Amino acid sequence: MRTMLGILLTMAVVPAVVAQDAETSTELRREDLGRTVKFTCVVDKVMQAHKGWVVEEWMIREAAEAGFNIYSPRIGYDNLDAVKQVTAWCDEYGIFHLPWMRGTLAASLDDPKAEGKRVVWASGSEQPLWSPNSDELWEWMARYIVAYAKMSAENEHLLGVFLDYENYAPGQRGGNLYSLSYDQDIMNRFAASEGIDLPDLAPKDRAPWLREQQFHDPFEAFQVAEWHRRCRTLREAVDNYDPAFQFWLYPVPGTPFLQEAAYRELGTKQSPIVIADQTTYGRPSEFTPEPLSIAANREKLKKYLEIPRAMNIPFLYAGGIDPVVHGADPEFCGKNAVAISDLTDGYWIFYEGPKYEDTHKDYWKWFTWANTAIAEGRFDAQYAPRKTEEGFIAALSRGIGTPGFASADAIGKAIDLPLQKLRGASLLLLACKKGVAVTMTVQDIPLGRYTDPLHWELRGPAYGVIQNGDVDHDDSGLVQFTPEADGVYFLGLSSGACSYGITRSNVPIAVYAKRGVGTIQGAKRLYFQVPEDTESFTIQLQGSGGETVRANVCDPEGKLVATTQTTLSSSLATLPVENASKSGGVWSLSLVKADEGVLEDARIQIEGIPPLLSLDPSHVFRPGSDQAK
Repeated sequence: MRTMLGILLTMAVVPAVVAQDAETSTELRREDLGRTVKFTCVVDKVMQAHKGWVVEEWMIREAAEAGFNIYSPRIGYDNLDAVKQVTAWCDEYGIFHLPWMRGTLAASLDDPKAEGKRVVWASGSEQPLWSPNSDELWEWMARYIVAYAKMSAENEHLLGVFLDYENYAPGQRGGNLYSLSYDQDIMNRFAASEGIDLPDLAPKDRAPWLREQQFHDPFEAFQVAEWHRRCRTLREAVDNYDPAFQFWLYPVPGTPFLQEAAYRELGTKQSPIVIADQTTYGRPSEFTPEPLSIAANREKLKKYLEIPRAMNIPFLYAGGIDPVVHGADPEFCGKNAVAISDLTDGYWIFYEGPKYEDTHKDYWKWFTWANTAIAEGRFDAQYAPRKTEEGFIAALSRGIGTPGFASADAIGKAIDLPLQKLRGASLLLLACKKGVAVTMTVQDIPLGRYTDPLHWELRGPAYGVIQNGDVDHDDSGLVQFTPEADGVYFLGLSSGACSYGITRSNVPIAVYAKRGVGTIQGAKRLYFQVPEDTESFTIQLQGSGGETVRANVCDPEGKLVATTQTTLSSSLATLPVENASKSGGVWSLSLVKADEGVLEDARIQIEGIPPLLSLDPSHVFRPGSDQAK
């Protein structure tokens, strides 16, 4: 394998020419992509954002020079003149243009034209989106997609369209789009087709009524057939101009609409669909070491590839990367791209997070490195030793500032802690004394069908790695070490999609909440210090769809002083606490069930005071304190 210097010297690769072997080369052709040449696609939210969300020629040039063979601007699908210009630039630089658009269309809850035609979930929740059964949605999609097909017939460097079916709309949602919709329009059409006398039903009563009357199965068949017809009509309209036009479909695993209709009708043998997988965006857990993350992402790809294979449909497959995901540092993204391309037909990036004049260069270097390795077939590069530090914990830690310390009396005193279920990645601060052995019990907690183990990594006051380890799924384990110096130590924890907790510790611990802490099923009591003369601080809450949460804040005497909650219509809530403390003290907060929805996943963030939450009042960190010195 070449040295990094040798690799960097080859980074200015223009993929208008694709190496076939040592002696021959050919111009990159449309039909090569995903077949003899791996997809290397960038969905751009970095260069475009840098220039006010327009595309300029230099963006396509830089993408081509970095080894990308597809450029997909995140904004601009509805400006057909711009689409044509971007395609011409892609043609000039020997790469391909893939317009990105949502596969969903907003329909205001106040719009009378959308009455009875908006998405309605089985729960009765209505979202401000046109139903997948509405003429308005399909006419809107066809207006642009057929126009793209006309352009691609004239210039094959317009590859197709990227359709995003993630659910971004407000309101209580039942998942990504689309599942069966129980909108009044499709209910009426179904009833007319079956000769059914349909009563006047509230949205929440429609799915139960269909089941009670044993009409639900034929209703489902009727709606799925409608989806098939709509997708087939769109494919036929595209084929009238360009039978090679390609549909990229996101996300996985496909929703009922995608699997039952779009996968089957939008692809052909000449132009298979491309399934865009997002499960490989970053590390399975923020604190999972790179080799384990690469291995886990490979397993995810194998799992989700089986879905279209079992359907026996024409398809290609591309795994996704998103640098904004925590733990997706530049080098990992590069290795991840190589690993994805090793198992699939290529990769795509939802390129967000980096700033063009800042961290973009670091990510671009590693994506260029990856594209070079992929083009040369050096897929073993995914296993290359790290060239840069895996600094995910250090990056968090450096944002803390001066964390202060906890009571010296609590160091070395083991106590049982209430089981607070955490989810996602968490950073814990540990108050330690030189030579006083530390023992903590951590627990992996099962959640649904997930089987992820708990990963942990310990770092010292200077952020150097001390040790790391794993706890098996649904098991407990120990974190043990003897500090070589007084100070605050850092423990990163994550168990993928499962939850976890700390059940016993002999040193004070606090969870860092500056950028949010993930919880599940609430919190009985979390303690924190409000410094003397604090005028105000803020609690930020985040739920998700039908998962809501209420926060209650109590002063040092246990008196409720502030409360707020998220709702089904608003997943975010901000709670300012004014005139907080003149003398300082240990406050507390609890996360409990809101007035509506269910108490499941919730995130909490603290601003204006030290963002450190402890499970026991004796563990509270006091900024600037030297009690343990």
